[in-house]
Amino acid sequence: MKATSSRARALAVLLACVLALVGAAAALPVAALAEEGAYSAAEPPSITSPRALVVELETDTTLFERDADERCYPASITKVMTAIVVLENADLDAEVTVEESDFDELTWDSSVADLKLGETLSVRDLLACLLLPSGNDAAYVLARYVGGGDWGAFVDLMNEKAAELGCENTHFVNPCGLHDDDHYTTARDLVTIFEEALSLPEFVEIAGSATWDLPATSENPARTLETTDHLADPDGPVYLGDTVIASKTGTTTEAGRCLITAAQRDGRTLVAVVLGVPYTGYTTEATENFYDMYNLLEWGFGAWKTGEVVSVGDALGSAEVTLSSDGEKVDVSAASAITATVPVETELSDLTLSPSWSEAFQAPLAQGQELGTMAVSLGERDLGTVTAAAASAMGLSIPSFVVWWLTSDVLHAVIAVACLVVVFVVIGLIASARSRARRARRRVAPSGYRRGVAQAPSRTRLSTPPTRARDGSRRRPGGSHLRR
Repeated sequence: MKATSSRARALAVLLACVLALVGAAAALPVAALAEEGAYSAAEPPSITSPRALVVELETDTTLFERDADERCYPASITKVMTAIVVLENADLDAEVTVEESDFDELTWDSSVADLKLGETLSVRDLLACLLLPSGNDAAYVLARYVGGGDWGAFVDLMNEKAAELGCENTHFVNPCGLHDDDHYTTARDLVTIFEEALSLPEFVEIAGSATWDLPATSENPARTLETTDHLADPDGPVYLGDTVIASKTGTTTEAGRCLITAAQRDGRTLVAVVLGVPYTGYTTEATENFYDMYNLLEWGFGAWKTGEVVSVGDALGSAEVTLSSDGEKVDVSAASAITATVPVETELSDLTLSPSWSEAFQAPLAQGQELGTMAVSLGERDLGTVTAAAASAMGLSIPSFVVWWLTSDVLHAVIAVACLVVVFVVIGLIASARSRARRARRRVAPSGYRRGVAQAPSRTRLSTPPTRARDGSRRRPGGSHLRR
């Protein structure tokens, strides 16, 4: 008996160990991602959701997608658009009284905020009832109020807003997401709608709250609303803490389990949606859509980075240069920067750089002189373009320039020959003119000058012509001693 009891205890311990191991294995996808931090952009996590999309908001970069353009049912994620239309058309402090017609469209399985006929709440508090417990009753109260007494008119506003945002595969039939075959959207359209909602501070404030305190009304005591998002549950297995800035859940039998979330970490914002996880019945536990979202967000933050993939001054290779005295190539550097979201292991050498020029540049080039642009890509993704500049000056080689100029065009050679002829003719004319001038000077010079040496003239005795005396006789000048 004791032996049997001992065996039973041993089996019980063994069974407990097996169950513990199974539990650990089941939790491994989340635990491993959270603790090891080993992520690869090339290896996204395995998820259950048949349709999903993850986008980095700041750079509008798609990190992951699965059938993101396939039409599907959004369930209560519809209420994101409901909130947008309310925020754009109503005063948040206005008070609205619940009317009997607000319950006409509710089904037995509708999620509600337990609103009571006749109670009055502010639009702000009704939005909290809409977004946190996902109250269909609050959706019809708000739609009737903003729609001027007709919730159908409000749905028209929802569809107009979807068209304005460019959602071509979205159509709403009601303000809450109850199933209708003509009530559909896509993962991509939902991300577009959610990004619009994130631009509204009041939406982020409410949709990002884990709880919301409602004041007492004539029909309800003061109470606290709680979100249906398990990512905000500190005691849950998929808690993301302050990383989540806003989210919205949605579940119907036809739509399955759905979730859209915006999360922020280290200055980066990811918007992700998962749709169509099979609905297997009501539960208060975190379901596959929450695990999918948790793993996708952790992978998005861990396997990707956002920053300058090309910075000012980065070396971008070299370009050919002709007629330079400083070589045949000039280093090219970036004169502008590109910010992008890329896998964390990405280096500058992994990028493909495509210059806008195809021919060599001609010297001279100044340092920093713009050469054109450089298109930057990673695989098949275009990351943008940067301005490319010469990293150093390239001086002009005069002999090379002359040779190039003479040989680059027949006309240039003709012009050069003509110029030489003109030069020789001018030189000849100048020489000829100088020769004639020398000969002319020689003709007008005195005969005594020969070969540039002047000879002194010989002295001669000058005779004085005779003068006539008073008596008419001639006499020569001179003294009386000359007379006879």
